[in-house]
Amino acid sequence: MGGRYRPLSVVTFAVEYEFFGQNPHVSHFINILLFALSCIVLFLVLKKILQKYDSDKWYLSIPFIATLLFAAHPLHTEVVANIKGRDEIFTLLGSLLALYYTINFLDSNKIKYLLFSFIAFFLALTSKENAITFVLIIPLSVYYFTKHSFKRNLISVFPLVASTIVYLVIRQVVIGSTSTDIPSELMNDSFLGASISDKYATITYTLGYYIRLLFVPHPLTFDYYPYMIPIIKWADPRALISLIIHIVLIYFAFKGMKNRTLFSYSIWFYAITFSLTTNILFPIGTFMSERFMYTPSIAFVIILAYLIIVKLPVLFKKQESSKTIITAMFGVFLVLFSIKTISRNMDWKNDFSLFTTDVIASSNSAKSNCSAGGKLIEEATKKGNESLKEQYLKQAIEYLNKSVKIHPTYADALLLLGNAHFEYNRDFEEVWKAYRKILIQNPDYEKVHSNLTIMFNKVDTPDVKIRLYEEVYKLAPNRYDVNYELGTTYGKKKNILDKAIFYLENAYKINPNKPEIYKDLGVGYGLSQNYPKALEFLEKAVKIDPKDFQMYINLGVTYQILGQKEKAEQAFAKANELNPNLKKKDDEAKKDSLNIAK
Repeated sequence: MGGRYRPLSVVTFAVEYEFFGQNPHVSHFINILLFALSCIVLFLVLKKILQKYDSDKWYLSIPFIATLLFAAHPLHTEVVANIKGRDEIFTLLGSLLALYYTINFLDSNKIKYLLFSFIAFFLALTSKENAITFVLIIPLSVYYFTKHSFKRNLISVFPLVASTIVYLVIRQVVIGSTSTDIPSELMNDSFLGASISDKYATITYTLGYYIRLLFVPHPLTFDYYPYMIPIIKWADPRALISLIIHIVLIYFAFKGMKNRTLFSYSIWFYAITFSLTTNILFPIGTFMSERFMYTPSIAFVIILAYLIIVKLPVLFKKQESSKTIITAMFGVFLVLFSIKTISRNMDWKNDFSLFTTDVIASSNSAKSNCSAGGKLIEEATKKGNESLKEQYLKQAIEYLNKSVKIHPTYADALLLLGNAHFEYNRDFEEVWKAYRKILIQNPDYEKVHSNLTIMFNKVDTPDVKIRLYEEVYKLAPNRYDVNYELGTTYGKKKNILDKAIFYLENAYKINPNKPEIYKDLGVGYGLSQNYPKALEFLEKAVKIDPKDFQMYINLGVTYQILGQKEKAEQAFAKANELNPNLKKKDDEAKKDSLNIAK
């Protein structure tokens, strides 16, 4: 989708942080307030555009029932419960306000409403680019529900177009070109490796899956990455059924345009607001996401309210019976939606709860299994969770193995799998089995190299370290850290000087700007009795770090061996100056210092 420019939510988060610090409770509360405000604005907009469907009982009106169903729908849990979902809330709120002010302008002819529409729509755009669909939705709403002329309708669109142009100009100035190449990786391209035919069969299936979730929002999950949704062919009934449903919807959308039916309008509203996130116009990086239904679901609740209020009573002769049935039907949907929303909110309590719950619904998703495994490792290593450590790590390994089975080259999952094996029983063979697959793809994958350093700092196993780093060296021979770790381990832990110097020299050639390499090479050459070389590196070492008294001792010993007594005394004097508590030692002791120096 190119670069994103969505500053409004970020600005509000910055303001919150300034006043309340890192307090998620405040952010959640603000999300709830904004969602409630959106529902109020939705009710006002529906009340204004659906006047011909007015009811003598306000609580049995389409606007009221549609708004309550929208407020209660479980699909919206992700948007409200996830702090990041504020961009969706702001986008809809600003877009609805723009529609509301546009209708007000057309009804009153007051120019101020055009200004309000401009501001509201600009704020919607700065929340999320999807707001741009309302450039079509607003004039469409005017056409379907008012008798204003085409000319006046066109005038009312000017603020929307103007705010869009302003937004796009600012976006271009801030982020520049928005064209980006999609990385050839499954987590960024869900259809990687699929044929064009299979891709669009799967997309068609997901469109039907969205409709099913509108009616039956269970199970819900934050994760629809590969392969929670399977790649299917056109021969699959799920693709064909969805295709037929959408052909029927398209037919009714066009058929009802002339008579301006509510059903036709709702289909157009759904299609237009959903169009940018369908994977049809451009890839969105995943098969689908529940938050993409936040705005389009308005069409669903309008149709559902319409069926309950207008169509259902036709089946009953007695008016009182129809009102009872209407109330009961509405109540059933509201209660069921509310129960599911409340239970779903509990899943969003924290990452651990969300990931370990949704991995059950998204059991075939590489991402979900990876996320659950990672969170289990994090919980297992927390202080106070010692009794659960083994259980959590076993479960983490199980999830991460499944993630890798689904996506064999998934670097995040492989990294976590290696981490889990280390935390579970320090099994470096399993660690390397996972890490190796990453380095084959990317020898410079930084997290692998940094994790190995951390692991060996915790466990002093020089033989294992050498064996493992020799394997790493085969894949990444031109890395400073790999050569340095091998050099220092061979030298300090095994006293195999020729190999120590070989790898340290490699490290020096790769990056001669590291202070430690001069110290270690100076000591290494000194221990191997190549004193001229030792002197070369030790002299550079004290220039880089003139406060290291031990290097001055090493330097003094080397001068002394080479017969440069005056320089030796100067080096020893400098060492004593840097460390006043350092006592004079005899020549043999000074030689011994070379053996322990770094």
